[in-house]
Amino acid sequence: MKRGFYWKLAFQNLKNNRRVYVPFLLSSIGIIMMFYIMQSISMSIDAQALYGGQSITTMMNLGAIVIGIFAVLFLFYTNSFIIKRRKKELGLYNILGMEKFHIAKIIFRETLLTTFIALALGLGLGILFSRAMFLLLQKLLGVDLHIVFSVPAMAVLTTLILFFAIFFATMLYNILQVRLSKPIELLHGSNVGEKEPKAHWLLAVLGILCLGTGYYMAVTIQDPVQALMFFFIAVILVIFGTYLLFITGITALLKLLKKKKSFYYRSNHFTTVSGMLYRMKQNAAGLASICILFTCLLVTVSTTYALYSSMEDVIRTRFPRNILISATGANEAAKTAVREMVSEECEKNGLSPANILEDNHWSFTCFRQNSTFLLEEEEESSLQMAVLRCYLLEEFNRLAGAKEILGENEVLLYDPSGRFPEGNTLTIGERTYSLRKTEFDLSQAGDNVMITQVETYALIVPNEEIPRLFLGGSDDLTNYAPGFTYSFDVEGDRKEISKIGNALLQRISAGPLPGDSSYESLWIENAADSYEDFVSLYGGLFFLGIFLGLLFLLGTMMIIYYKQVSEGYEDARRFSIMQKVGMSRKEVKKSIHSQVLMVFFLPLLTAILHLGFAFPMLQKILWMMNLTNFWVIFGSAAGCVIIFSIIYAIIYGITARTYYKIVETAAD
Repeated sequence: MKRGFYWKLAFQNLKNNRRVYVPFLLSSIGIIMMFYIMQSISMSIDAQALYGGQSITTMMNLGAIVIGIFAVLFLFYTNSFIIKRRKKELGLYNILGMEKFHIAKIIFRETLLTTFIALALGLGLGILFSRAMFLLLQKLLGVDLHIVFSVPAMAVLTTLILFFAIFFATMLYNILQVRLSKPIELLHGSNVGEKEPKAHWLLAVLGILCLGTGYYMAVTIQDPVQALMFFFIAVILVIFGTYLLFITGITALLKLLKKKKSFYYRSNHFTTVSGMLYRMKQNAAGLASICILFTCLLVTVSTTYALYSSMEDVIRTRFPRNILISATGANEAAKTAVREMVSEECEKNGLSPANILEDNHWSFTCFRQNSTFLLEEEEESSLQMAVLRCYLLEEFNRLAGAKEILGENEVLLYDPSGRFPEGNTLTIGERTYSLRKTEFDLSQAGDNVMITQVETYALIVPNEEIPRLFLGGSDDLTNYAPGFTYSFDVEGDRKEISKIGNALLQRISAGPLPGDSSYESLWIENAADSYEDFVSLYGGLFFLGIFLGLLFLLGTMMIIYYKQVSEGYEDARRFSIMQKVGMSRKEVKKSIHSQVLMVFFLPLLTAILHLGFAFPMLQKILWMMNLTNFWVIFGSAAGCVIIFSIIYAIIYGITARTYYKIVETAAD
């Protein structure tokens, strides 16, 4: 053979099969580009110099890992579509006298060409667009990253090694497929799976159980910490259940419809049910993959956008006031010194404190079992860790502007999460008290007492009996005075708030307060300095959400496309046969259209169902991140469903055109 023959043949094969290779190359280029950008950002940011830089770097590294794993799975998956489509062509080479060694040489050169094109364009576009991504990240974070544009050698090297390895592995898989197959098997390789699938009832039931268990966990778990712990278990169960139901459950349902003769033996039902049975054999895993990817897309984008869009509200929830000074064991002289110190620093800066709130309370950690608060942990599965904040009645009346009266054996309870059982009694240790609930929102008092990560309650008591219970029954409370918080707002921008907060911090750090002040500890927080922490976290998450959303959308789009192309060639024969047995062209087209429409929109509806059941769990996880506004979370989820459903429909419409073109061309 002439030198260069195999290269020429490889190039010609890629050209002839451009309908399947061009999308594969485009998706490969996109994934390579995204992986390089993630690597480039993580390696270019100075984690020490940038406030919150460490968390951003960690998130970018996490994003690169996710993209890398996705690249392996996705490129292998799409490659399987391509090699199946080309088995007939390769088998023809074998029958015409070309040995499998020669076919392997062609595959090697095809892989080399696609690898070179994908890596060259992917890295080139990654380097080109990385600057734009830096600017986008900078915009989301609201800070100047101070990054000198460069091309990190390690990012380039990591990208080359990973994707060379992936393409090399796909090449070995393709060669192995050819080597282990007989020529006749290669010729009919694209037709494998045309037999009617069997209904595996046991697997279908297992799929329902997995899906139901995952749904049940998502809906019933009330504790935010438990929601976070069990989230990934629920995700695995739903993924497993989805695959089983698509692979076996739908087949079992279609089998039942087929057995019902009054339904099955109608012209429209006959062709639709039989056609879908045939499709589910080959395409169930692909449809399940579309469903899972689309669910990931909806969850990722909706949650990260909800966090980022409501960042100001989140910060306000975490910091009800701009500046907070907290003290433990403080006497009255120490409290007076704190007030004077705040007034002096505000006066120096020409500002005055506003919305001042003083708060005095005890804080105890305990364990809740139903309506009982245990002072010590016991070996019980039903125990929930809880924080109990005790307010004397006079303190509560001052904060609430109320005139509540409590009996000696009566208490008030503020339960922001609604997790305390219904009833009119409350037990602490072995003592039981009459219970009334108050609706006054104590979550805005002091240092945002209602911590979202742990069950937190505010307990209003008539005297110091209950605090003594937690302190071992001591009659002397001088060693554990109520915690004191002094919080206030400053009518200025973040720089002014930060300036006052840092000035107060310096004075506190310099030494004891003047006079006869006495306190165990004293510390300060200000919303302005914590703002950058929130921005770096939520901005970084949203940036990562955008990238992963694009990745999942790309995966969804490519699987839909390859399924449409693959089914187009397979349905062409059916299209022709159905016309020959007496069905009109219009009837045949209508039947095929209904099948395609039903099959491809089934993953969309299932993904929306998954999101609906996951919503309560996602809400609790976001609650842990201080996002408590239900309508923001719901609006973000609903908006993503609408927007991406429209995009899904557009993708379907575009790929459906390719499908019908293939069917009609081949049938004619």
